[in-house]
Amino acid sequence: MAEKHEKYIVTEPKIITDYLFHGKPKEEPFRIHMSSELVAEAEAFCDIFWRTGLPEPNPTCEIHHHPKPQLLMFAGAEGSFEVEVPLNDERYTFTKTTAIWIPAGVDHNVKYNRIDAPMMETGIVLGQGHYS
Repeated sequence: MAEKHEKYIVTEPKIITDYLFHGKPKEEPFRIHMSSELVAEAEAFCDIFWRTGLPEPNPTCEIHHHPKPQLLMFAGAEGSFEVEVPLNDERYTFTKTTAIWIPAGVDHNVKYNRIDAPMMETGIVLGQGHYS
């Protein structure tokens, strides 16, 4: 008998307003698309943000690090946004679709300098189904 996999699909995110390391959003609440709360077996935590203008607060979070690695991704038309991401003492600026592997313990945050067209930011903390 085939196993049903519907329990692994999340089409309606969990909406939250309190998010560790993040200030209270002035626009829309945070949308969590994967966690062990949403899928009991999940070993990753994922948020997805659609950005159409500069977020408030900006930087979107305080400098912080995670006990597990994180994959941080930005997607949008090349040149239509500019985002800064510090990794410990180094600062990087991106203006095109980018994926960043952030090892466990590396300090980081996200600051937007401009957003001229809709784009997406996604963070996935690997190896744990909850955010910390």
